[in-house]
Amino acid sequence: MTVKNIAILFICFVFDGTLFAQTKRTKLSGIMQAYHNYNMFDGAVLVAENGKIIYKDAFGMANREWNIPNTTDTKFMIGSVSKPLTATLMLIQVQKGLIGLDKTVEDYLPEFKDKPAAKVTIRQLLGHKSGMPNYDIIKDFFPRISRQNFTREEYIKVYMDSALSFKPDSGWAYSSWGYFTLGYIMERVTGKSYSQLMKEDIFSKLQMNNSGSYFHTQIVPKRATGYDYSFGGFASADFRDQSNTMGTGDLYSTVDDLFKFHTSISNHTLLDKALIDEMLSPGKLQYNNYGFGWFNHIFKYTNTDSIKANFHLGKTDGFISFALRIPATNSFVVILCNSSPTDFFGIVKSLIKVLYNKPVSLKQPVHKKMETYISQIGASKAVDEYRKMKKDTAHFYIDWISMNYLSEQLLTLKRYEDARVIAANNVVEFPDKDLVMVTMGNIYLALGRKEDAINYYTKTLQLNPDYEEAKSRLRELVTK
Repeated sequence: MTVKNIAILFICFVFDGTLFAQTKRTKLSGIMQAYHNYNMFDGAVLVAENGKIIYKDAFGMANREWNIPNTTDTKFMIGSVSKPLTATLMLIQVQKGLIGLDKTVEDYLPEFKDKPAAKVTIRQLLGHKSGMPNYDIIKDFFPRISRQNFTREEYIKVYMDSALSFKPDSGWAYSSWGYFTLGYIMERVTGKSYSQLMKEDIFSKLQMNNSGSYFHTQIVPKRATGYDYSFGGFASADFRDQSNTMGTGDLYSTVDDLFKFHTSISNHTLLDKALIDEMLSPGKLQYNNYGFGWFNHIFKYTNTDSIKANFHLGKTDGFISFALRIPATNSFVVILCNSSPTDFFGIVKSLIKVLYNKPVSLKQPVHKKMETYISQIGASKAVDEYRKMKKDTAHFYIDWISMNYLSEQLLTLKRYEDARVIAANNVVEFPDKDLVMVTMGNIYLALGRKEDAINYYTKTLQLNPDYEEAKSRLRELVTK
């Protein structure tokens, strides 16, 4: 199917009333085929409505070396979609009476005594309200630390002396280190590994037989390989040792297994209603919408339409996942992708539009054209083409996250000047995005332009005073 045909198909969805008679499944299939044709989706997808699966399919390759296609039972690394599962596992231990929500880290891990996080509670860790920082405060975490193998005791030493970003319960900051700590606490209390406990308390009880905790020496049948897509081609994703992702992103699963997990929440299969209600409630802070393991707030899927939802994004080397629950209708949307990056919000919004009988019109993603232009004519001329595409709103759309990722990819490839050109355009185009500003700062840092780096880290903090990576970089630069 050509890009032109895809455009015609979706224009018809909007303007030809007779096509609204198509089944939702047909519309969902058309959407996912379009994203696949745009090189924006390789993986598996499942959509459920009113507790029933109405669409499930798979696209692209699970392994490109052997031309093995993805199927709906292919196993994907789910990244931080592991966090809802870790949160559930912790609440099961709370329900058993083994762990208390208001007990502190040092109550279970005495080695944290007199450390900054000693008095942080389990409740605060679950809701990212502990002040414990994230691994991105370490400038060279990737790849210096991410590729190393650690025992649990060794890994907590990487961060246990780190200062808190704020007084516990006074702010919110996403922390994978916080969730690693939760996993380690469960291991110490139960005497079982996180992997064993997850299998016994969740996977076996829900018959999630295609899910598990991954380590790179394992042989896992039907597990997909992760790939990065950039500048017109695929590359095998970088390696990350899963010993430093326990509790935060080391799980693999399938779309069907994650649907079972969603159903267990709706049916209170594993947890009593009080704990589930707390898990799915937004935080009490004005700007915090995270409960325990889920973002819980209004999800806007058109300019004028929104739903109350629970959702989480996952991203790890070569894999992207997104799971969204709609409690009011017991609906569920999950995408598991083994080629990165992709417009995960755009895909899920399009699928939800179908559930609510809204018209869907897909346009060509600008960042995909930019990949080709950067390869063929260079970054500066690619920016000229960007400006032309920006004006052609009938045929193109711009996703700022993917545009920022282009500059990050160029930085990773050490194409620093190309990265600067693309990032400088992003700064102009998306002046309210803290991620864009910190990326610009990182590029100037790589170029050795200290004052420019300081300027953009400062701009990041003006947009988001809690951006820990920017604060850490500034501290390093100012003290040098």
